[in-house]
Amino acid sequence: MTKLPWKPWHEVMELRDDVRSGELTLSMFAADLHDVATGTGRNVYQDPAEFFSLTYPTFNLRELAKDIVLRLAVTM
Repeated sequence: MTKLPWKPWHEVMELRDDVRSGELTLSMFAADLHDVATGTGRNVYQDPAEFFSLTYPTFNLRELAKDIVLRLAVTM
């Protein structure tokens, strides 16, 4: 078997502290929209710049954002 020309992912990137410590749980991936609306949610959900810096823009996320913008444009 030949050796692959690239390194494994865990040798190339550094894990974030919350992932490494086990502090990051699956429940943290789902925003509580009530908490977001009332301003009591986690900081990552309150700050759009932080949220999108940590969020991979999947096809469905891009489609959702597009649909929201189009819907708002029609109602204004």
